[in-house]
Amino acid sequence: MSDTRRVYDAENTLLFMLDNGGTVQFLGSSLTLPVERRFGDLEGVRRYLREVRRRPWGHPQTPEPRVRVRKGHTKAHWSEDTIAIPDGIGERGWAMREVVVLHEYAHHVAWHEHAATGHGRDFQEVYLGLLENAVAPEAALIVRAGLGTGSRSV
Repeated sequence: MSDTRRVYDAENTLLFMLDNGGTVQFLGSSLTLPVERRFGDLEGVRRYLREVRRRPWGHPQTPEPRVRVRKGHTKAHWSEDTIAIPDGIGERGWAMREVVVLHEYAHHVAWHEHAATGHGRDFQEVYLGLLENAVAPEAALIVRAGLGTGSRSV
């Protein structure tokens, strides 16, 4: 299975669990998940990323990414220092959530710190660190298990 497929499958498991919230059963353990942050507009996304970047684990040494609306509503993406997120409410607002924003920010960081594109090892390490610190260690555990990486190293 490709790195991309593994990352998205693991992320989808996390998103499902966050949508169902509270205490969930995962691999025989009870995990308590926090309420995931949701954003009402792109300015909320920008404020959130500025707050993440203020933390030592938030990669403050990387340039601040631009955030813009993405045309269409099926994908969020990062390229050329820009995170593009579909906005909107309801089904169109699916990307206005913390995990999606951190995923795109991880691409930004992986590019600036490792010259890495895609969903390989460098991206995964950055993404897991962001999930662990910004969302919860349990969120990173769920994704790490989906990636097939039981230890901290990917």
